[in-house]
Amino acid sequence: MDFLLVLAKIQPKEGCQDSILELAEELIYESLLEEGNIDYQLLKSSEDDSLTFVEKWESPEYLKKHMASPHFLNFNADCEEFIESNDIQLIEANKIEI
Repeated sequence: MDFLLVLAKIQPKEGCQDSILELAEELIYESLLEEGNIDYQLLKSSEDDSLTFVEKWESPEYLKKHMASPHFLNFNADCEEFIESNDIQLIEANKIEI
């Protein structure tokens, strides 16, 4: 495994997308500074109001540390009231050189 890919799709409650985006700023900034983080982005769907975090981590251990970090826990607690549903996929990925 070259890295662990996380795809975390969030479906905001009606009218709550902006609140989530505002709260995500600190989460993204702090996460990019974490040891073991390769990339951390938030994508907005062009089809609906869903948001997807796309994260790359060097190992599952670094992801576990991230999930216990204050900025991650605070984001989850602060966003709970704004989220209708979420779906998280973990992919152990290997780069392909072409």
